[in-house]
Amino acid sequence: MNIDQLFQRSAHEAGNASLDKGNYYLGTISEVSAPAATIQIENLSILQGRIFQQESFVPGGMNYMILVASDNGIFIGRVKRNAIKDSESIHVLMKTGKLDAIYPQTAAEMLAYIPPFMDVFRPAGFSSVAIHDKVYLAPEGAIIRYYQSLEILDSAKGERSLLPFATLAVKSNLKISFKPATLFSRHLMVIGSTGSGKSTSALSILDKVSNDGEKVLIIDPTGEYKDTFDENEIDKLHLGEDTCIVPGSVSIDQWIDLLQASPGIQAPSLMNAILALRFQWQNELKGEVYQKLGSTFAQIDTDMARLSSEDTNFNFDCLEQQMLQESVSEKRNTKGELEKDPFKANANRPLVERLHQFQHSPMFRKLFTDVSRKSLTEKLDTFFEGTRSLYVDASMINSRDQVGQLIVDLICRKIEECKQREQQAFILFIDEVHRYVKRQTNDGSLVEDGLTTLAREGRKLGVYLLLTTQSPNDVSKILIAQMGSMLIHRLTQPDELFSIKNYLDEDSRHQIQKLDQGEAILTSVNLMHDIQLKMDKSKRSHANSSPSLQCESK
Repeated sequence: MNIDQLFQRSAHEAGNASLDKGNYYLGTISEVSAPAATIQIENLSILQGRIFQQESFVPGGMNYMILVASDNGIFIGRVKRNAIKDSESIHVLMKTGKLDAIYPQTAAEMLAYIPPFMDVFRPAGFSSVAIHDKVYLAPEGAIIRYYQSLEILDSAKGERSLLPFATLAVKSNLKISFKPATLFSRHLMVIGSTGSGKSTSALSILDKVSNDGEKVLIIDPTGEYKDTFDENEIDKLHLGEDTCIVPGSVSIDQWIDLLQASPGIQAPSLMNAILALRFQWQNELKGEVYQKLGSTFAQIDTDMARLSSEDTNFNFDCLEQQMLQESVSEKRNTKGELEKDPFKANANRPLVERLHQFQHSPMFRKLFTDVSRKSLTEKLDTFFEGTRSLYVDASMINSRDQVGQLIVDLICRKIEECKQREQQAFILFIDEVHRYVKRQTNDGSLVEDGLTTLAREGRKLGVYLLLTTQSPNDVSKILIAQMGSMLIHRLTQPDELFSIKNYLDEDSRHQIQKLDQGEAILTSVNLMHDIQLKMDKSKRSHANSSPSLQCESK
């Protein structure tokens, strides 16, 4: 394809008979360097605003698109700088209106090019423009062709694009859409400070994904999306209201994390207490604790050996009393008979008190001990085996404690366990993921939770993440590193900007602090370049408005 053919195709796609490329002419390349090419503008009058074929151009500014006709192909670039020399003669010419005698210079970054005998834009790589190549304003058809070529992932080529959820910031009348694999094949994180439009953008993407028929699992910590989706299109669970967590579905390690049992004495005591109650459940003694006082370690080991991997249920209401049975040691001068150990009892006392507090919390009892409600793990099994999407409302859970982290960890590990079977791929959406991410244990050691493991391994299992957070510093660096795509709204803190600088090009880094509400930059390993977007607001219900300080007038 040559420059004439590109203008002709742009005219045809716009419904016009033809486009005279002479009307779009700017000048020629006068200098070539690695960061940008310099354009010698024909004269200053060419940089005046104009309208061609219902397209408006303001070439005296920056960030508009240009085309370069070169022997190496047709290059498309973005203008980064416009300048005229500052001299007395220039001022005289401007005052007298002799714009044709003023010769500005423009710098442009080359973004991509159409190689000879091809009709799509490709990364420029080692190819470059040359001195004296002619430069033109890019018509809308060429810009559309460029943005349609941005998706470079081979696996996305066979997919249909989602409906548009944004417009180009540099051309607000141009809608842009992406294929699911481009956004989610390496996971997508939406980042932005409060009020930047982060949640609105996430909903806009969810809306298009849902309308396209993709399967989605939504975890909502605030209840913002409670009324967003109709029950005809998605199943709904409300933790603590109609859904509970069966204690046996929580692993011992997860109970240790939830109850913040310290290593040494507390964690092993808690593990032994849960095993003892599992033995009681297996032997139809569900309401009784396992008596260790007066028994022996040999007898206890024999009983525990009878448990299988399927024996996970236990009576959570008995756990506090069972913990009191774990502070034991062998009597002296006996055949291994066990007696109370005051040292272990003192060490376990903070854990027992914490457990007492949990068991008497109304929210905790609704979530873990009310077996009359639907089981979360059973509903997850139904979700994995079916085709319908699932919404989990976690707004009743106090995000300040460890319960939220437990639930996300439980769901992620359940996904990892069940997705070993061949099942339909789906998107896992977690809003405000920083509420749930575990960064370190009580002793300061780093851990890898279920979500991080899923971020590493989920793509192989057909599980793709859509996460939102207010700050990249609120989630672990390990999790951030697994995000191949980011939709970044306004951030203002220097440490936040520093943590994402490697994901953005230089121009994008300078723009992040200046973004308006609803504006964002999409960066992805599956795109040739970052894209500046204005996000569309979904028509779906979204309870994310903040109360006003002023009373409404009556």
